[in-house]
Amino acid sequence: MRISTPQIYDNGTNGLLRNQYDLYRLQNQLSTGRKVVTPADDPVAAAQALLTEQKKNVNQQFLDNQGNADGQLRELESLMGSVGELLTQAKVRWVEAGNGGYSNDELKSIAQDIRGKFDELLGIGNNADANGLYRFAGYQGGTIPFVRTGNTVSYQGDSGERLLQVETSRFMPVNFSGRAFFEAVPTGNGVFVTGAGAGNTGSGVINNGTVVGNFDGNSYEIQFTSPTSYDVLQNGLPFTTGNAYVSGDPINLGGAQVSITREPAAGDTFTIEPSREESMFTTLDKFIQTLETGNPSSAEFQNAMQRIGASLDQGLQHAVDSRAIVGARMLELEDLKNLGQDLDVQYKTQISELVDLDLASAISELAKKELQLNAAQQSFVKVTGLSLFNYI
Repeated sequence: MRISTPQIYDNGTNGLLRNQYDLYRLQNQLSTGRKVVTPADDPVAAAQALLTEQKKNVNQQFLDNQGNADGQLRELESLMGSVGELLTQAKVRWVEAGNGGYSNDELKSIAQDIRGKFDELLGIGNNADANGLYRFAGYQGGTIPFVRTGNTVSYQGDSGERLLQVETSRFMPVNFSGRAFFEAVPTGNGVFVTGAGAGNTGSGVINNGTVVGNFDGNSYEIQFTSPTSYDVLQNGLPFTTGNAYVSGDPINLGGAQVSITREPAAGDTFTIEPSREESMFTTLDKFIQTLETGNPSSAEFQNAMQRIGASLDQGLQHAVDSRAIVGARMLELEDLKNLGQDLDVQYKTQISELVDLDLASAISELAKKELQLNAAQQSFVKVTGLSLFNYI
């Protein structure tokens, strides 16, 4: 087969160009540190790297949301802790007010302190974040949640939970509605609440009672027919009659065990009813009113203080329970954060394996390509220099 001079030049030129392209590609990979500089270098690896990069970006967004949610929950948990401390301080003042030696003026002084705590509690309830959104307003973040009118505080928000997506299928609540935290506090001992009739004339005082077995949920009224005898109504209907009264003895009614002390008078009544919900603001307001207007030596004052003390205990427990819910959310976020960080490392490793360059191999290959190009150039010069005219 005869090879013409143009073919020699064309083949030589193409060979040199291929070697130069390979050398340029290696130099480009070394300068970027990537073996897949363009999709054309490895279409399959480029496509897989793109998908992995998208997963990594989504995971990073989840990590950002988790950090945002954690920050909001930490601030919320701190506010709840402040409410718990406030109620604890109020309970200490309640113990002081129960001292039978305190005068009316001293009780009014305690009432002033409780009034200050009332205002502090209202301030916590109307706390807003850095964006001006009220933390305890539910979905109504732009609406001030608690409005005070005289001694009454009304809730203007709703029960909604603002959610942040912190994982593919997990939406984390980052707030706590004021309805759930400040107002949904059970009265009495949390199961039932006791009370004394407003028209009682005796000195009888009923305690907050305990649950024996299961409370049946009925309402009971104890009616004293004499200082030593009482009848019981269940849901307004006669239940038992002619029961003997002994101060301090337990009275068991439908799973509720209570005791009445001191000396009730004929016509005095005491009630046992299923627990209801009462706002923390209402509890503090009742405390203030009792301290300012009550007679510390009267049975009415003692019965009112019994109910207030139980409500303060329930409010404190409710604050602790709510704080625990927020704490559990924060713990879950910590677990999700650790998982997300592990995934981020895995995604980076996968992307690196797909597109990053093995420097040692690339440098060795570059030296080989330079040698090939140099050899090709020298061969081209010698081949193109061959001619019969050199022998004539």
